[in-house]
Amino acid sequence: MTATDAGFLYLDRPHAPLQIGAVVELSGSISVDELAQRVESRIAHMPRYAQRAVPVPLGIGHPQWEDAPDFDARDHVQRWALPAPAGEHELRELAAQLLAQPLARERPLWEMHLLEGGHDGRSALFIKVHHCMADGLSGVRLLDEILDAKPGAAPERAHSPTPPALLQGTGVRVGRALGESLRRQLHAAGSVFDAVRRPMRARATAGALRDAAWSALRLATGDIPEMPWNEHLGPRRQLYFSRLPLAGVTRVRRARGGSINDVVLCVLAGGLHRYLGSIGIRTRGLELTALVPVSLRRADEGAALGNRISAMLVPLAVDPEDEIARLAAMRAITDRLKSASAWTGIDSLLHLLDDLPAGLVAAAARRLGRVRIANVVATNVPGPREPRFLCGRPVETIYPIVPITDGLGLGLAVLSYAGTLHVGLNADPGLVPDLEKLGSAIESAFEELQASA
Repeated sequence: MTATDAGFLYLDRPHAPLQIGAVVELSGSISVDELAQRVESRIAHMPRYAQRAVPVPLGIGHPQWEDAPDFDARDHVQRWALPAPAGEHELRELAAQLLAQPLARERPLWEMHLLEGGHDGRSALFIKVHHCMADGLSGVRLLDEILDAKPGAAPERAHSPTPPALLQGTGVRVGRALGESLRRQLHAAGSVFDAVRRPMRARATAGALRDAAWSALRLATGDIPEMPWNEHLGPRRQLYFSRLPLAGVTRVRRARGGSINDVVLCVLAGGLHRYLGSIGIRTRGLELTALVPVSLRRADEGAALGNRISAMLVPLAVDPEDEIARLAAMRAITDRLKSASAWTGIDSLLHLLDDLPAGLVAAAARRLGRVRIANVVATNVPGPREPRFLCGRPVETIYPIVPITDGLGLGLAVLSYAGTLHVGLNADPGLVPDLEKLGSAIESAFEELQASA
């Protein structure tokens, strides 16, 4: 397990499990047997989903991936009946309850829940995967594996997971951990040797690393205002879902300039502006900070498992009173961050973790959980462009869910699917008791921005 992947495992808390998720709404219903058969037929293409994370004795190395003994996909697929009359509120409530429950560490760290009894005969699939296994893009890959591009796709023949290739046992785990420790030492020694051979290049690299890391630390230790949700989390979760037409976002971008991501960040900032005003918090001169994941995947790494991400700390323009000015402000902010390659600061720090002993990485993760580095988490992930199907049933919506943690109790996630931006909000109801109000504010911000295009 890489230091980045392990870091998400170290940050995990019983009251704040770091699980990414999605709620997939279907037109029609499927049985739990159909769903289990679909997962079993595709598991050979997703070997990590048949593996478990096993700790190394005495913490001398990061947890290791090992094939789970007697793995059965059906152990990870469950069926639930929505309480009648089942509408979107009941769907969100049940998904939030399931999201709040930690995954069993002794098994592969994922679950799928079939939620039956929706209105008009609809059903939904709630998926949750621990962040140590996947980031947003690799999570979309899981969807690509279980969903079909055509309604009549023939089911694949089920494949049994390959026999465990990774030997188990304390001695083997310790040996692998010691080998990984030796690799880190050799890598560090190689860096020193290369610096001696190429001093000019080494100085330039060190300077870039120092500047990038200093930039990230300066942002992280800046004056970040405390919002109601920047507190210790309780055990409960609440969700809110919304949809925005991608065509409207594209029209705004063409009329006002910037990128799709600029427009998305503007809409989220506009929603926060309205919400904060409604609860009595002045936004004049206020600058919130969003932790925005940045994908580092190359074109040929689309199927790679684990996390290939860095992050940027992005100021959100919640101060302007109108959406045109807000978009201009967000464009200026993101242009400045891109020109400074702001994401490389956190990326450089993450690379440094790869050469540190596992115990130090775990200690740093525990310390990070007590430091507020941002106000919200905001993600924007591209999903399937064309409609998808599950066991012949059309997929109507795919709502993303980003995890929250202590001090960072509000997550804003956006995923594009079939011409629509699907927005998923995740919060602690004890800190944000009126999440629907924030969702409505985001929708109002989008409507005003779209009207200006």
